[in-house]
Amino acid sequence: MPYRIGEFAELGGVSTKTLRHYEKVGLLRPAAVDARTRYRCYAAAQLCDLASILALRDLGLSLPEIRAFLARSGTRSGRHSLLLRLRQNTQHTIEKATQSLNHIDAVLDQFDNQPDAWARTIPVIIKRVPAMRVASLRFELKVYDEVEVQRFERELFGGLPSDSLGAVRGVLWRRCASSDHLEAEPFTQIRHEPPRRSFYDLKDLPPVTVACAFSSTDDAAAEQAYGAIRNWMSTRGFALAGQKREIYLDHMLEIQFPLKPT
Repeated sequence: MPYRIGEFAELGGVSTKTLRHYEKVGLLRPAAVDARTRYRCYAAAQLCDLASILALRDLGLSLPEIRAFLARSGTRSGRHSLLLRLRQNTQHTIEKATQSLNHIDAVLDQFDNQPDAWARTIPVIIKRVPAMRVASLRFELKVYDEVEVQRFERELFGGLPSDSLGAVRGVLWRRCASSDHLEAEPFTQIRHEPPRRSFYDLKDLPPVTVACAFSSTDDAAAEQAYGAIRNWMSTRGFALAGQKREIYLDHMLEIQFPLKPT
């Protein structure tokens, strides 16, 4: 006995809207459509098809993936690969959730021990930084020396035509493994290609995902922001993927750590 769409929907535990959508995407078509009334009719055996769709949806498959999984042309190896990929995605989700739980637990510990901890917490965020054309000047320091950094910055900025300078300025930092010295690289965004000069480099900074925090230009405040980012990365399972960046804002610093999963 054929079932009208409303009856079939009730038997299958779904809405008529869901059935119409499944029909539209070619996932579950009615057994018959009345030529005169356009009423959709479904056969009882199609309840098994609907149950398969719902079970696969609950596993996390998308509708196109369910259609491929159930297609008669679908091979056993293809279905196995699809389920394996779904398992990997689910495992990744679990790992990310576990990292978030660890971070929440760490914040809760701070609250338990220091009720005003959040007021003194430095927020860390993730964002995508686009590619940027820059002019830069690289040099080494045995220890951090703000006066020396500023001297090289003046040399760089003063040697470039003012109409070629962009809005973003900052410093790239890394520690040289061979000497354990700091390598500083003041840079400025370039809007128009300046003349090539021997004392500075022109290069493209690639797009990168960064963890960042904001601080005043005070050395102690900046060091606290650096520590906050390092702690955040440790609890969330990230490693450094390139040179750290300090971006100059109006009486503020944005400190950026390029990220990669550990």
